[in-house]
Amino acid sequence: MSERLSRRAFLALNWESAVGFLGNAIITQVENERDFFRPPGAGTELEFISSCTRCGLCKDACPEQTISLFSVASGAKLAMTPYLDPNVTPCTFCGKCVDVCADGALSEENFSFGSKLGTASVIEENCLAYKEVMCDSCYHACPKKGIAIQIKAGKAVIAVEECNGCGLCVQGCIAEYKGMIVNLFEAD
Repeated sequence: MSERLSRRAFLALNWESAVGFLGNAIITQVENERDFFRPPGAGTELEFISSCTRCGLCKDACPEQTISLFSVASGAKLAMTPYLDPNVTPCTFCGKCVDVCADGALSEENFSFGSKLGTASVIEENCLAYKEVMCDSCYHACPKKGIAIQIKAGKAVIAVEECNGCGLCVQGCIAEYKGMIVNLFEAD
């Protein structure tokens, strides 16, 4: 014998499905619209913007002065939230921003799980090694040398799964036009 759903149960079930579907669509859209880097320890963009109280303590705690805050002109969603650009100032993943974040927007769980800002890549037309000049400055600047950056046939090769996007290789690059760049990783 089949059980019949009451009208209330049927509507509740459909409402739950609709909310779940829309929620996933919104999360995907918010993640895909992001074209900037959040500090290490940030979860998804939606989790981050809904839990960040915009206190600025993470910016103040950063010893490298890597973290900046979006201005009010950036809009209500982003205003006064932290961001960074590892292509300008690298992140050492010291964790001090996570330590001072009382609201959990930057969490120890996300940080220790293996924070990843993005992934470095070689700009071959700018890289000295690709111009047949002996150079391995990016390799020596990398805190995960031999793991995230390897030298093969005299040229830097990035291990995408190992690179955390810290930007130290970009800072260490001695080419006039940087031969390295950190790209924002693609959202799943």
